[in-house]
Amino acid sequence: MSDDATIRGHDRIAEHITPIFRGIPTPPGVDLALPPPSMKTLGLRFEEYVPAQSLTATVTVSEEFGNVVGMLQGGLLSAMLDDVIGALSFLTARGLTTSLELTTHFLRPVRLGERLRLTAVVRKAGRTAIYVSAEAHNADGKLVATAMSAQHVVSMPTP
Repeated sequence: MSDDATIRGHDRIAEHITPIFRGIPTPPGVDLALPPPSMKTLGLRFEEYVPAQSLTATVTVSEEFGNVVGMLQGGLLSAMLDDVIGALSFLTARGLTTSLELTTHFLRPVRLGERLRLTAVVRKAGRTAIYVSAEAHNADGKLVATAMSAQHVVSMPTP
């Protein structure tokens, strides 16, 4: 998915997010972090954003994310998909969202050190909920996992 409005590159996408992020009213004691700590820990990098349509990120699977048989632990793959879904829903809502549900299907193992491409796509954006699907592909282009999520659009009172 690509058109004239497409934004490419991690830094350019982060620059696009920053003004939206700074305009969010937050409750006392809440410090918003951009990028979120989970995204930093997982090592996700934005690659392409098509406004209100899709967001793609890449990650090289860290050795520390291995399970007992030396493959990527599935919950961490779910977290990677959730981070891309969450970022896309935030951009689409132009404000805070939170997961109502996330269903992940694992289709093939992912080796440590492998590079993944994760793409989230808006399926339906409403006033109070956004429905997003996502796919993860390995460097060979093989589908390794899919996810579906319902995201709640959080209404924040203005000060």
